[in-house]
Amino acid sequence: MKKFFRNLHLWLSLPFGVVMAITCLTGAILVFEQDITKIVQHDLHYVQEVKGNPIPADSLIQQVELTLSEGVIVKEMITSDDPRHTYAVKLSKPRNATIYVDPYTAEILGTQSRLPFFATTLKLHRFLLGKRDAESGIFWGKTIVGVSTLLFVIVLLTGVVLWWPKSKEAFRKLVRIHFGNGVSRLLYDLHAVGGMYVLIFLLLLALTGLTWSFPWWRSVVNTLLGEGSQSLVYAIHVGSWAGTFSRILTFIAALIGATLPLTGYYLWLKRLLRKKKK
Repeated sequence: MKKFFRNLHLWLSLPFGVVMAITCLTGAILVFEQDITKIVQHDLHYVQEVKGNPIPADSLIQQVELTLSEGVIVKEMITSDDPRHTYAVKLSKPRNATIYVDPYTAEILGTQSRLPFFATTLKLHRFLLGKRDAESGIFWGKTIVGVSTLLFVIVLLTGVVLWWPKSKEAFRKLVRIHFGNGVSRLLYDLHAVGGMYVLIFLLLLALTGLTWSFPWWRSVVNTLLGEGSQSLVYAIHVGSWAGTFSRILTFIAALIGATLPLTGYYLWLKRLLRKKKK
């Protein structure tokens, strides 16, 4: 039975491993996008001066709506407990439009814009930099990422079967990364043991990520978690569910996830060369 799982693990990883690595690496980069953006766009996210108490939310929304184009309304206003922070105001249109407002003066400071580096990283993460095919209407990059993510779930689960120890003594050996025993043993441990350490995180990242690739999976998640669960799914996917601590854990997990296909390729090639010598 293990031979079947080993072959499944291998033959799913070989053609899609590069895409899995790219998706994990770009995902790791995007974990701290908001933090880095706030530093770069400091004047957009922080007020120049804290002036007493902020304007009440209802009054602030009314003042902002007076400045908007006809037909545009405020959908949501995200406040902050930090008196230095501006308020993020989400608009009804255009799609995903967000402006930042000084909560003390109601001055609109600017519109949210993704930094070019992160915009490119996101396109690589979700679409492999591809676009929708004009003739077929198929979004090939998005489809490839979605299929690769789905197969990544299977690869992770088959990896658990292959790693699973036969005894307690074997378990002790299989939860340690051995240094000083050669490059091959180190890479094997990083692949097998490292993968087990971050298994739950990678499964959560993959399963939540699928909601952006397949509408049928999004429906399944909404059925299981309830309508309006997308904010929870997003928080799990980007690692923001427990603040900075969970983001660090998510970053580490995604980074290790990016190395798994690469170490897997190395081990596979090494085994091929060994067979040829024999």
